[in-house]
Amino acid sequence: MPFRSTRLFVMGGLGFSAAMGFASSSVVAQEFSGTAAVGADRWMYPFNVTPGTRPAGSVFGYTPFPVDQQVDNRDGQIVLAFDTQDIVAAGQGADRYQIDSITVEITLSGDASGPVDVTPDPWESYLPAKAKRYVADTDAGRPIEMFAAGFRYDYTRLTWTEDAPFSEGSPFGTNNRTVFAAGFASEFGDLVDISSSYDDEITPTPLGVATFSDVAVGETPVEGDVATFTIDVDQPGARAWIGESLDEGRIVFAITSLIPAAQGDSVLTQFYLRENPLVGVGVRDSASIQINGTIGDACDKLGDLNNDCRIDGSDLGSFLGMWGEGAGSPGDLNEDGAVNGGDLGAILANFGSY
Repeated sequence: MPFRSTRLFVMGGLGFSAAMGFASSSVVAQEFSGTAAVGADRWMYPFNVTPGTRPAGSVFGYTPFPVDQQVDNRDGQIVLAFDTQDIVAAGQGADRYQIDSITVEITLSGDASGPVDVTPDPWESYLPAKAKRYVADTDAGRPIEMFAAGFRYDYTRLTWTEDAPFSEGSPFGTNNRTVFAAGFASEFGDLVDISSSYDDEITPTPLGVATFSDVAVGETPVEGDVATFTIDVDQPGARAWIGESLDEGRIVFAITSLIPAAQGDSVLTQFYLRENPLVGVGVRDSASIQINGTIGDACDKLGDLNNDCRIDGSDLGSFLGMWGEGAGSPGDLNEDGAVNGGDLGAILANFGSY
């Protein structure tokens, strides 16, 4: 069952009449920029017998045909948790964190098993060529992708630890991890498990795809090469999720790939984890994050449904998708128990404001 994170709605306690006369507020920006080493990392694999202490973690996929649902397609994942309070203070209000850029770096602990691919591949390209729905992959290699991390079984970004169990039950089966690679189900930061995207016949949009500064696309990176993920902060849902994470002081990502792997493979695409002895003596680095942005005034504009401090077409589109919903809907701006023309007037009155 898909997991849904807490939605972020900023209503500001205003009624309809206040919205009609709302003037855009000035934003007093406080810039922040900083780097943090990973605070917890984990090779999230069903049969990892050393959770939280393993020196390296690999990423690979399992895409059988026909589908058998023994394990998640994105079988070997790496979870990275960064405590962000040394970069920016927590508790400022999720909608106040205005992010300019986020990058995450992690170092290969061995030669990669294939060439660099910087574009997501359609799920149909993982089918055998004989399959009717097969689509050819037009470039060499398979991408290494970064997603938001979601949680289940009452775990959260603050309570999950790197030695937590893989699952509350059997490690076999799909969509059963305590922490998992997640895509955005909405612009409000709602999350859904995409670990079995091949089985689900979807091609999820990652937050970032690994690039290597000294390795050209189509060439194979080697031990010591650094993978960089440039986070797409403008992806629908990303800003709400990032703001919620920074407000709580911790942001958690999952690295995955559908790079094929077989039992006994001598080369897997794997990365250094912070417990590795070479990391401990400073020969290699653990994963790190760089965040740049500002803290501004709270986004208190009625109708700013995606918390980006502006009222525009994105908010209007979301609102129209809620048309006809009842009390409790984020589209019920005047709180009269229905999403209707009165609420539309509130949005239009502020349309284009910042």
